Amino acid sequence: MLMEKNIKFNFSAKNFVLTGGGKGIGFATLKKLYESGANVALITRSKSDVFQISKKFSNKKVFPFCGDVSIEEDRNFFFNKVKEKMKKIDGLINNAGIRQRKNFNEISQNDLDHIYEINLKSVFFLTQIFSKIIKKNTGSIINISSIVGPFGFKQLSGYALSKSGLIGLTKSLAIEFSDKKIRVNSISPGFIKSSYASKFKKKLPNLYKYTLKRTPLNRWGTCEEVADLILFLLSNNSLYINGNNIFIDGGWNAN
Repeated sequence: MLMEKNIKFNFSAKNFVLTGGGKGIGFATLKKLYESGANVALITRSKSDVFQISKKFSNKKVFPFCGDVSIEEDRNFFFNKVKEKMKKIDGLINNAGIRQRKNFNEISQNDLDHIYEINLKSVFFLTQIFSKIIKKNTGSIINISSIVGPFGFKQLSGYALSKSGLIGLTKSLAIEFSDKKIRVNSISPGFIKSSYASKFKKKLPNLYKYTLKRTPLNRWGTCEEVADLILFLLSNNSLYINGNNIFIDGGWNAN
């Protein structure tokens, strides 16, 4: 029922904060939130993405900011700007992240620090500052992890470290925020047709074929399918879902 194509949510007058909203899953989530009537503040590193989003969406409903979530000054700037627009927020979607494909013995301290700063540390501190204005009783925080976190992949040890840490953080925060009835969940997408999909298929054709064979549904998912799950977890339909890591992977975790 959840993943029907005509699924509709009504988030009229609701306020959400989204990181990494310029492309892929983030942009699909932004679009669906906008269509549902929500107000959305988002941050992305790309100035061109901010420009395109400003052209496409009403500046009375969508507030894009250019910044790097791994930089403390940018996080604080974003938080202060959001507070000007939204006194309270109904949900936070920590979607910003990077991939890093390297052999384990080639990963330097700088490499590890870089992926840790963006994929894990930024989520920790963004959640810390935005939890101050998230609504009690119905607030929802969603962290975007990956199937790489719980399962591990060759040449993705640094990425796996950050994404598995994100799942642990999610569970800890779900317990800590329970007195305010703020729910915290993570989502672990499998292989999704985001901005890197065509490059992946071209550069790694054998691995691409393997991912299809390994996935019971024999296809990659879409950004819109992940966005539907995000909206469900933001909605009042999911008020008893808390502290979970939810796979959306075509059955990869069951194989």
